[in-house]
Amino acid sequence: MRQKNWHDDVFFGLHFDLHATEKDTELGRALTEEHLQSQLAKIRPDFVQCDGKGHPGYASYPTRVGVPSPGIVKDQLRIWRDVTREMGIPLVVHFSGIWDAAALKDHPAWGRVDRPGGDRSPKMVCPLSPYTDEYMIPQLLEIVDMYDVDGFWVDGENWASQPCYCPDCQAGFALGPVPDQPGQPLWDAWLAYSRANFVAHVCRYTDAVHRHKPGCTVCSNWMYTVRQPDRIDAPVDYISGDFSWIWSAARAGVEARFMAGRQLGWDLMAWGFSSHGPMQDWVFKSADALCQEAAVVMSCGGAFMVYDTPNRDGTLVGWHMDELSQVAAFCRARQIFCQGTQTVPQAVILHAPAHYYAHNDPLFNLGDASDALEGALHALLENGVSTDIRNDADLVREIDRYPLCVVAEQDNLSDALLDELERYVRSGGVLLVSGAEQTRRFDRLLGTAEREPGFLEMPLHIPVGPGSVCAMGRYRQVRPVDEKTEVIAPLLLTRDTGSAGRPSGGCAITCRPVGKGMAAGIFGPLFATHARAHYPAVRALIGQLLDRLDIPGLARARGPARVPIALRARHGQLLVHLVNLGSDHPQSPRSPLVEHVPPAGPVSLDIPMTAKPRLVRLMPAAEPVNWTYSDGRLRLCLDQVGIHDILVIDQDD
Repeated sequence: MRQKNWHDDVFFGLHFDLHATEKDTELGRALTEEHLQSQLAKIRPDFVQCDGKGHPGYASYPTRVGVPSPGIVKDQLRIWRDVTREMGIPLVVHFSGIWDAAALKDHPAWGRVDRPGGDRSPKMVCPLSPYTDEYMIPQLLEIVDMYDVDGFWVDGENWASQPCYCPDCQAGFALGPVPDQPGQPLWDAWLAYSRANFVAHVCRYTDAVHRHKPGCTVCSNWMYTVRQPDRIDAPVDYISGDFSWIWSAARAGVEARFMAGRQLGWDLMAWGFSSHGPMQDWVFKSADALCQEAAVVMSCGGAFMVYDTPNRDGTLVGWHMDELSQVAAFCRARQIFCQGTQTVPQAVILHAPAHYYAHNDPLFNLGDASDALEGALHALLENGVSTDIRNDADLVREIDRYPLCVVAEQDNLSDALLDELERYVRSGGVLLVSGAEQTRRFDRLLGTAEREPGFLEMPLHIPVGPGSVCAMGRYRQVRPVDEKTEVIAPLLLTRDTGSAGRPSGGCAITCRPVGKGMAAGIFGPLFATHARAHYPAVRALIGQLLDRLDIPGLARARGPARVPIALRARHGQLLVHLVNLGSDHPQSPRSPLVEHVPPAGPVSLDIPMTAKPRLVRLMPAAEPVNWTYSDGRLRLCLDQVGIHDILVIDQDD
């Protein structure tokens, strides 16, 4: 049974790391208790994370276990601990795990081997090496003993991990010859074994810290997020990740919708600074940009954290803290409507580990394995549907709560999962599946059969409204098996529609009643391609399909596509979060920064409710709202939406 910890109650935090090196000369020189207290007092965060050891492996405090940076002038970790204790703020230490270059200078035999017969890495350690037990754990416990810290945020972990071909790792693989490339026998088993070695590494240091100080939390950066959608086995206290510094809100969105369903406390960290793409020429983000990113996280019930780098002398940048105080105030005004809320099930997208690990960049990096997932999420959010993401185990447990389930181009699904999806449909659920090859296993539900030729490549088109949109990728040629299967859209060989169009004879989209529910199919990689292109006509096509399915339990928002919604509930209130992802200055690869977020609107809402609400307000401004209730649905229209507005609907107890 998981124990409650202090992180369960946090909402807004700050993160500071500096990745000390052997070239530093002034670490902590100018930091004083008075300076640190005055800067933190501007914001009053619920928790802070400061530097302990970064990826170069040099500690920024005077360690006797690890390798201290030669540039330490003053013990700044002692100042952070004294100030945060006086202010009543939990202190977490940023600590690099798998990535530790300094340790490998002294212990090169601990390095990972990236191929059979290859050299030892000078940066990344092998998870089976003595590093974890003989070096990392003693250093973590040293920090606990010296500073009595409240937690560790371990960085450079799953995203820095790859299969290791050292003698110990190869000897531990008992299933047969060790493969060294995809397609060879036992490749999937080798990757699963390698992932298990990483999890065992996390378990060892987490257990060690908990034994030493039970109240000290441990989090491994990005563990059990979209990039690691496994069952939660390691005893980490919460999950967290620092999402991309560029195009940040989109990256935060997919992670938040998944992390919110993991049944473990979570936060997401925004980089306070950005660039034109490369990790250089850093500029601090606007308050509007950070508020927008915070809104994406808060609207899904998560805690929000901002990452800034201190000066090398240990001082914080004062004007950064001034700007972050505005972001903190924005978050605090919405905290009561976000923290501790639960999702109201609407649409759910399957994130199947078996599909993900067959296509990702081993061991845990995304590659293009999550493209279909993200495209489906964006298509639904852009059509005003509140959407969650679940792995297969969580989906099976919760699926009957969701009016709509989407399986977007997922390979390697088990027969048991397919049986469960069929049961869901026959019991009244609506299932949407997509993919060329992937829809084959759903033909019985969809009422379709393959035509000759089986697949077609571009140029293909799908009619949308009076026009059409290109069908990128390879589409499967299918036909209805009987009159119960309705062709929502044919597959065209030209851009022309109506009598001028040239149908291929196949179907792009179908739907079919099955039992009490409905099954719909899209016979190509529509969602994966939408993630890369975001063509408005594809969004409209999904909107047309949703209108045709007419799912009774589904709430819909209609308005600018840049205003996604999230339905949450708490204490008898229904909370409809509206997040404005717009920007006044056009963004492009050469202009990526969000300068200002102008209001967006109008947005109309149509929400199923079993009874007429008592009160409807737009928060946090407490603005009155004109609304109607009839036929079991609440309807209203908002003239405009700010960065993050929350429709608070009080219901009868």
